Amino acid sequence: MLTFASLPMNLKTTIATLLFLTMIAGICTCMLVGKKQGKAKLFLLPVCTAVVAAMLLLYASVIRAERAPAYIPVISLWFEQQSVIFSLLVWLAIASFFGMVMMEERSRRKKAITPSSIKESLDQLETGLCFSQPNGLVLLTNHRMNQLSHALFGRALQNAELFWQALVCQEPVAGAVRITAGEQPEFRLPDDTIWTFHREELDGVIQIAAADTTRQHLLVDELRIKHSELEEMNARIRTYGDKVDEYVIARERLETRVNLHGFLGQALLMTRHYLQYETGDANRIIDIWQRNIDVLRLEAEPQQDADSLASLRNAAKAIGMQVHVNGQLPESPQQRKLIAAVGAETLTNAVRHAGAKQLWIDVEDTENAYIIRYTNDGTEPTATVTEGGGLSTARRKIETAGGQMKLETEPRFMLTIIFEKGVGMDV
Repeated sequence: MLTFASLPMNLKTTIATLLFLTMIAGICTCMLVGKKQGKAKLFLLPVCTAVVAAMLLLYASVIRAERAPAYIPVISLWFEQQSVIFSLLVWLAIASFFGMVMMEERSRRKKAITPSSIKESLDQLETGLCFSQPNGLVLLTNHRMNQLSHALFGRALQNAELFWQALVCQEPVAGAVRITAGEQPEFRLPDDTIWTFHREELDGVIQIAAADTTRQHLLVDELRIKHSELEEMNARIRTYGDKVDEYVIARERLETRVNLHGFLGQALLMTRHYLQYETGDANRIIDIWQRNIDVLRLEAEPQQDADSLASLRNAAKAIGMQVHVNGQLPESPQQRKLIAAVGAETLTNAVRHAGAKQLWIDVEDTENAYIIRYTNDGTEPTATVTEGGGLSTARRKIETAGGQMKLETEPRFMLTIIFEKGVGMDV
């Protein structure tokens, strides 16, 4: 059996040295390991350290260097006669236990939240943060906020309350420009970055935060430019729409004049033939002349009078027609104007194409909409009614205003307009 007494002196010294180092490691581990390791480990650490210390004392007392054997304790003499393998196994188990505990403690400290880790995390943020007491005493601030304080006022952040007062009312150093003041002051730094500051109280602690809002300001500037461009485009579109209306009206007048020229020529030829040969239907010739005269009178009416029902009635009366309005008209002036404008166009078409003498405008007030129907006493259409320049313009205005327009030819001609209640007008 291999005993400690049978070992050479150099091995005895080596074992004693290992035991000494293990004892020191145990003492350090007991001092460094926190309570989060658990009660069992906290109990085993001092016990194992004591066992290693006892083994060290027993082995050290039997090392024969300059001491006489008579002064060696009996227990030491007994311990050195025991198997050294058992002692080494105990030492190895204790040393492994110490190593495991230290590794777990190291891993725990890496993951644990400590004041140092909190400060390090705040310093890594791009956002500036400062926490202080109400009197301005700084509790915690990060590198970004200190950099902003130097960039704006040329000094370190030592008092949070004075720093906030400077943000609100003090002018920054040369190179930095104040954009806005008030509760959220904004500054442009020499590197063209824009920073916005905000102050609030959190459970008795004052927090001052600074955020980089450069991107937001760029987006706002882009939106402002695009909005201006859209406004210009909208103005051009409105001007174009006004000119299109004028063009359509002028073309419609030209077409009417061309048609009148043809109708007058036809009437003149029929009259001449009747006067020369006294053949034909005199009543039909008179009726043709009467229609042409009615259309000429209607065309001669000022266009600006077609913006109200009163002027519409006056225009109809001038050509021998009557306009009847049944029902309560909408209160909106824009809707009334549009109803009158469509009535004027319907009146013209009724005289020109159907020889009508009466025009009815029936208004139905439902829960959700106003329904306006235009009918006349003229001849029924013999073909499909197509929308010309006037009706097309009327449809576009009605649909732009959020309404609807329908044309019906059976059993008689009827034009219907529907305005939903609550829909905004833009005519």
